[in-house]
Amino acid sequence: MNRRDFLKLIVSIPVLGALALFVSPLFRYLRPSSGPLKSTGWDLSGNPTEWHGTKGLVKEPDMPTAERNVEFDLASFPTPWSFQPFTFSQQSKEYTFKHFQASKIPGFVVRLPEDKDGKPDFLVVSRICPHMGCVFNFLPDPAEAAAYNYPSANNPLFACPCHLSVYDPLQSQDVSGKLLAGKVVSGPAPRPPRQFQFDMVGSKLVITTLEAGGIA
Repeated sequence: MNRRDFLKLIVSIPVLGALALFVSPLFRYLRPSSGPLKSTGWDLSGNPTEWHGTKGLVKEPDMPTAERNVEFDLASFPTPWSFQPFTFSQQSKEYTFKHFQASKIPGFVVRLPEDKDGKPDFLVVSRICPHMGCVFNFLPDPAEAAAYNYPSANNPLFACPCHLSVYDPLQSQDVSGKLLAGKVVSGPAPRPPRQFQFDMVGSKLVITTLEAGGIA
């Protein structure tokens, strides 16, 4: 092998290596979908549901997990429209040296009027407004809604002091094919508050998971 051929060989090695590194992700990108993508959620009664979407190359995302469940004794809600504030702590996986990012989400548990079977019904929501992330209030007195540009209230409501979004716990709104309690009846919010999943365990209400997603 002469000197010129040897230099050509030396130069071609890194070029071929770079080409091989480029071809692999290119074929992976062009490759047909290979696995189902699914997501979990819950209905208005707090029952878990599962949604199967289009197939993709990636597995389902790492969902936040509760640092601990929040529990309330049912005696804390003696009558309809009794409510309790709480703070829910959860961890989200973070692919850095920190590994996990902790966050604390304020919420409300509200006892609604009895359902058709005469049993107590509850709505558990995040207080983070879906519009711009402000923390909204619960208005036990419907007359207070007038200060939020909603003078026609007939029952207690959630209301955001930042941009005056008002949510009615007794009305539902369609969000991507699902009916969610807490319909937006006034203001710029795009959807009802995000809801917590909860279980009734004996005489306790146990809050376990927050609906995925953030502000609009």
